[in-house]
Amino acid sequence: MDHRLADDFDEADLDDERDLTADESSVRRLDADSILDTLVPHSIDWRETVRRHPVGSVACVALVGYLVGRTKGASIVAGITAGLSAGIMRQLSDVFEGDFFDF
Repeated sequence: MDHRLADDFDEADLDDERDLTADESSVRRLDADSILDTLVPHSIDWRETVRRHPVGSVACVALVGYLVGRTKGASIVAGITAGLSAGIMRQLSDVFEGDFFDF
């Protein structure tokens, strides 16, 4: 009797973990479509506008990128270098973790 209860509990835990991973994957989705769908009102069909005016769309995105770069460029570069430094340090710590440098 106790054994069946434990098996039911384990299956319930697995179902809960599957639900959490499905929720986390939907939260972590960061692509251009999902970002624009949240920023642009639903009454505007931005996909059709981009199809009809590709050059104007690229020019607008370039202008916005330029303005963001001018105002937040230092913060963006600092964030990129911090991320790269953390990645390099993580790889170096994996390399130096062994007995190679023990005296």
